[in-house]
Amino acid sequence: MNGEIAAGQVPLTFGDHYVLRLTAGVADDFRMHFGLGLRMPGSPPPAADLRELVAKKVAAQASALAYRLVGAGRRARWEPDPGFDPAYHVEYHRVPRGSDVHQAAEAAIRVRALSRERPLWSLMVLHGYADDEHMLCYRAHHAFQDGMGAINAVRALLGDQTLPSPEAGVAHLGSGEAGSARPGAGMRQALADLLRLAGPPPRWFTPGAPGSAGAPARQLHVAALDIASFHDIARATGTSIAQIGVTLVAGALRSWRPAAGPRGSQVGMAKAARGGGRDMTVALPVSLTGAGRHAGLGNHTGLIPVTLPCGEPDAFARLQRVAAQTTLRRLGEARRRAKALYRVPAGLAVPLLRLLSPLATVGECRQLNVSAVRMTRADPGMSEIFAIPPLAPGVAGMIVILHADDAVSFSGVFDARVSRPEELMGLLRPALRELHAAATR
Repeated sequence: MNGEIAAGQVPLTFGDHYVLRLTAGVADDFRMHFGLGLRMPGSPPPAADLRELVAKKVAAQASALAYRLVGAGRRARWEPDPGFDPAYHVEYHRVPRGSDVHQAAEAAIRVRALSRERPLWSLMVLHGYADDEHMLCYRAHHAFQDGMGAINAVRALLGDQTLPSPEAGVAHLGSGEAGSARPGAGMRQALADLLRLAGPPPRWFTPGAPGSAGAPARQLHVAALDIASFHDIARATGTSIAQIGVTLVAGALRSWRPAAGPRGSQVGMAKAARGGGRDMTVALPVSLTGAGRHAGLGNHTGLIPVTLPCGEPDAFARLQRVAAQTTLRRLGEARRRAKALYRVPAGLAVPLLRLLSPLATVGECRQLNVSAVRMTRADPGMSEIFAIPPLAPGVAGMIVILHADDAVSFSGVFDARVSRPEELMGLLRPALRELHAAATR
């Protein structure tokens, strides 16, 4: 996304432009707010202390958090906010006693819009729901950061991580690399992936009645699973925590709607690979930069289509099919294709996205997205870390698999039209038991 920019400014990436395009013309873009919830022991910190901490951390360890969005379209840029005020980015919210903490966090990230005149993030303190704990909730607009950027920001604000400068964080995306001799071919392949992901998936949920009185616009459900079983499966099969997590989503979907579509044996292999029958294709984000190179500003991810083998009756076979689609070679190819898109100038990318974005937002809201990220604890006192996913227009559900030190949590956010999503999330634990038995016998 290189172009003529002033000193100190940072160009938007292709991913940034894509997210902004998805919300163009939307009255509010709360759907693209996302966050991380961190449950902490004891009383909340005084507001003055937290604001002072934020000011020091942004100045010394996370300069990207002082950048705001300026301009529009192909002229949009990130630049330092000359009036950066840490007080604006610290919020306190009293939560009714006994509230569900996960849904309270989901509701809190939509209480107040993030002003485009300021950096698009805030650090919220949720308290009052219990005497012996409070919650720190970091939220951001998805155009401002991707998942790894948010994780790095939290580790800088609450831990000892120091992020690189925003200029250094995006410079490598526009550079040449081995294997990029045909950037046009890579761009065409990446666009083909996006078009494949825009296709309507099989019906994976039972529609409920939207807009019911008192019903939340988005429902967040979190399932935390013990990591020991994941390690057992990984040792026995040579697969990763992320591959196991994606397989569990496929298993839960299979159990949730067992009568949806023909069984895998009743569809051809080619059709199954495209997501035919009960199988369905989802978008799995792939990072284009290592965690140490991510400055915490902008989107640096590509998307790889992964077919969830929901029609496969054998748990171990489901894991094999997921692993075959997410090998290091395939992930490397997806990164090369995505980087070809990221090298497209803004003057071409913006009108291109204007043409393509309706494919993702027009029609029935029924897409499912899945993401997997790794996060170590920024503070040893945390009792739980969980993600609060975004829910882009046209998407009915998104599940984030968060691999922490002692647990793997699945955070599912669902449109109000999805009926009984808590049942789907509750089936992840039985899916883990089934896969563990199949992989370790």
